[in-house]
Amino acid sequence: MNKTIISIATLLFAINLNAQTSDSLQVQNLQEVVIQAERKALDRSSETASKLPLKNIENPQVLNTVNHLVIEQQGITNFPDILRNIPGIGRSWASVSPYYTSRGFLVRNYIRNGMISYAASDMDPVNIEQVDVIKGPVGTLFGSGSVSFGGLINRVTKQPFEERKIAVGYQFGSYDLSRFTADVNLPLNKEKTALFRLNASHTYDGSFQDAGFLKSTFIAPSLLYKVNERLNLSLDAEIYEREGTSQPQFSPVGPKQTGSTETWASTPEELNIDYKKSFSNNSVKLKDPARNFFGKIDYKLSDHWKMQTNIVNGSTSNTGNYLTFGIKSGDSVIQRKVSQYPTSKITTIQLQQNFIGDFKIGSVRNRLVAGIDYYRNSSNSESNALSGRGGRPVFDELNIEGNNSNYNNINPFLIDEALSSYSSTSTKTVQQTLGIYVSDVFNPIERLSVMLSARFDRFFNDGSTNLITGVTSGNYNQNSFSPKLGVVYEILKNELSVFANYNNGFQNVAPVTQPDGTVSVFKPQYANQAEFGFKTDLLKNKLTATLSYYDIRVKNTLRADVDQPTYTVQEGDQYSKGVELDLVSSPIAGLFLKAGWAYNDSKYTNAVESVNGRRPVNSGAKNAVNWYASYTFGGLIFKGLGFGFGGNFNGKNYLINNTTNGQFYTNEYTLLNANLFYDQPHYRFSINAENLGNKKYYYGGYGTFTPGMLRRMMASLIIKI
Repeated sequence: MNKTIISIATLLFAINLNAQTSDSLQVQNLQEVVIQAERKALDRSSETASKLPLKNIENPQVLNTVNHLVIEQQGITNFPDILRNIPGIGRSWASVSPYYTSRGFLVRNYIRNGMISYAASDMDPVNIEQVDVIKGPVGTLFGSGSVSFGGLINRVTKQPFEERKIAVGYQFGSYDLSRFTADVNLPLNKEKTALFRLNASHTYDGSFQDAGFLKSTFIAPSLLYKVNERLNLSLDAEIYEREGTSQPQFSPVGPKQTGSTETWASTPEELNIDYKKSFSNNSVKLKDPARNFFGKIDYKLSDHWKMQTNIVNGSTSNTGNYLTFGIKSGDSVIQRKVSQYPTSKITTIQLQQNFIGDFKIGSVRNRLVAGIDYYRNSSNSESNALSGRGGRPVFDELNIEGNNSNYNNINPFLIDEALSSYSSTSTKTVQQTLGIYVSDVFNPIERLSVMLSARFDRFFNDGSTNLITGVTSGNYNQNSFSPKLGVVYEILKNELSVFANYNNGFQNVAPVTQPDGTVSVFKPQYANQAEFGFKTDLLKNKLTATLSYYDIRVKNTLRADVDQPTYTVQEGDQYSKGVELDLVSSPIAGLFLKAGWAYNDSKYTNAVESVNGRRPVNSGAKNAVNWYASYTFGGLIFKGLGFGFGGNFNGKNYLINNTTNGQFYTNEYTLLNANLFYDQPHYRFSINAENLGNKKYYYGGYGTFTPGMLRRMMASLIIKI
């Protein structure tokens, strides 16, 4: 592959030297474009976070963002890799739809353009314009549908524009990576009032292990119709076909084991599991397609008021077999556990109506949003399992070296045969939320902004119905109120501000189906955050930074059961505090810098003695650092040529942390990445390397750990028409 990459690079460079067309002389300084894109992305993120025309430096909430140019430079092909550019966002449980950690709490990727877009897996990044992370509890404006006390992850998608643009690309690399992409933007009439854009991809990705793959096709059309100067209509869709094996997930038992005086493994490395063995094969796979449709109406009522209507209708499903692994007491045997989903489907609908004003009362400017929000989530799930729970066996057992004769004796036929004597569970759940909210940002004096917000939700839980017995349990209705207060003072107008906020968040906790099929009903969780810090936009937008300190307190926390880590219990409170720094700069022409640091101190309080005062197992690393730097050459010959280098440090992450089983954790690790690119008006060529040091590392959550990908080389070519 290396010879192919060198040949392509040499050819493209030679073409550019010989041609030197007028287009090539007009190539902009790409790093200036990147820094401006980052600043605009922050302001766009601020509007999403507040639902108001509010710049980042005026917003009392902490916002982090990654724009599409950084994503392109880093050659990213999946959503989790985008988040390595956000301070304090760590990878957690490697489920079909991965979990992440932020400020000591789990968070998932369910928000698209400020609306809930539920999917069984992370969506393809081909249509992403930028990714925003709004830090801390955000219940006041976003409710509890798919958000976390640690923050909200929001995908901002590419929208149609008035110029014709076509770009097609191909990317290939280690572990059989093969990826086609397309971005087609077309005005549909002379007036350019009807605009269309299509983003699409087709990907096959293998594994560094002896088995494992992901195959997907993603199609995302978008239509914008400007009816007149007052009215815009938007229609979007995301069609995602996805099939693949599950990520390896191992559940350890911890160094302290009942009935033994010996101390066992405390880290994945001590288990001596073969890093390149999957303990499975490519026949054990899961299909999880998604269909999401979006509509939006923007109507200008007057010079000071506008109306915005949003609707989302989506469905996602799981079909197939899902494999996980348990480490048996004594750390010498791996248990293969299978969950089978004949049919499992979730459908969602969200309707949101906003009225947004920008007006004055006397001399005081007010920016106000008032809205109503309806969300419905309906789940129909049929499943069967050999998990070692509820009196059932596991599928089979292997020694930890994986050299058994039955290593390859697992496939859909054998799984069906093993499950034939066990009955599947079939359940239906329906949840609905109706919310009203209002938020006002007013300026009592120049450079001072005050935000007052409140939300009231009525939550309807129809319970969980066993479709075999017809019995419904766990049904209830509930009210929630969530206030928010924020203050910003601009020490230097549009350049330096100090901010503080008080945020309240809540989560109406859905009934949880435990591994043995029983349904547990939990109380709602409540969180309060106090935060203060500084924001800068200095040196003519060349230095943007946010520094903050936060303090979050949560009641009625959910956690893994000490005795049965795959089970969920509700008990005690959680206290989480920390410091975060996010920095983006372009100090000299051609140089782009992006860096972040996050420190989080999280612990249980008022809990049982075995966990009280200890760090929760799903809170991620205490320390995390991210950095990325790239440089693009100017001048005549090398214009458009650039390179980048970045990395991440993640600290120790506890998977078990109690007095009963001891401590089991993933070790700290540092990953390095690099890229080389050559960007011209009609093509772009790049080479990317991930995990340069070929580091073996593990990440995880929910009591499981997963081996990370070894070194990968990639090359891509984009043709611009």
